[in-house]
Formats: sequence, C-alpha cells, structure tokens
Amino acid sequence: MIVNYSINVADNSCVIRMNISPSPREILLPDTYKLTRGQGITLREGLDALIFAYGPVMLNEALLASELLAAKGFGLEVINMPWLNLIDLSWLEEIVMNHTQIFVLEDHARFGGLGEFLMSGLTNANLLEHNNFTIFAIDGFPACGTPSEALNFHGLDGESLAQKIISLNYVEQYSYQSGLSGN
Repeated sequence: MIVNYSINVADNSCVIRMNISPSPREILLPDTYKLTRGQGITLREGLDALIFAYGPVMLNEALLASELLAAKGFGLEVINMPWLNLIDLSWLEEIVMNHTQIFVLEDHARFGGLGEFLMSGLTNANLLEHNNFTIFAIDGFPACGTPSEALNFHGLDGESLAQKIISLNYVEQYSYQSGLSGN
C-alpha cells in the first residue's frame, strides 16, 4: 500500500523507512484497512490509555505491553501510525478525545520523531489541555546487541513498557485522589 501511495498518489517526495529486523509476530491490519494520508489504525482497543507506534518491531512491543496490561485489567489502545510527518488533525482529535494518557513509542531518540510531531499537532489543536503525554524513546547512546537486548536495555520492550505505564497510571491516580496533582 505504501509503495503504491508513494508512486501513484503522492504529490511530493516520499521516504519509506525500513525496519532493521523482523518482528517476532506478524502485524495484521484489519481486512477493511485502507491507507489514508495522515491517519493511523487501531490494532488493539483499550479505554485506559493510548499508544502510538510504528514499524513491525515497535508495534510488536506495544501490542505485547497491551496484552500484559489487559491481564491486569488495564486497557491500552494500540495505534499503528505509518505517517511520521503527516497528521490528519480531525482524525487525531477523534482518536485522543477519550483518553487522558497518550504515549508514543519511538525506536530512536526522544527528539525529532513521531512523538514531537504528534505533541506539536496536539498542542496546536489544543488537544493536550487535559491529557498526559509521554514519549518512550532511547535516552543517551543506543545500546549494542540483538534487537531484543537493545530494546530491553532502553526499557522499550513490551514488559518494560507495561511496567512503566502501570507505574505512571498509579502515580496519576494517587496524585488525583490525594489532591496533589500538579496538572
């Protein structure tokens, strides 16, 4: 779909980013999926928080985190966002309107990627007023090792993400219940 879009639909230059290793699972898109400029697609429903990810490796980790959290009664919606520099703001508003916690999973540094792009779009559209926004990314120099070793080292594997998200959720609930929230 993306090659067809890049060759036959796009009216500007396109960059197709390739992943560096295979995903541990096949990432299945809904049968009705149609690539739409600036929009992603929900791969797993969830009501407690939302995570944007891209590429088969990082989508696997987001889906794994969502599955682990579901076992604890926490619903993490997983959005496959194939556009790293295009956003349909009306679609984005619809996606985030029911969530107060928004996460982005990057496979590189915290700056200059999808997280900053989404944060800018959300801020410009006044969609972050009552939301918490967190970017999970590589801090410092990337670790050497297999993809799973590097992801684990940086806390970007599914298990680490689930632990971070639960931790942030408990902190937010405690702050809100105790009246100590700085938000």
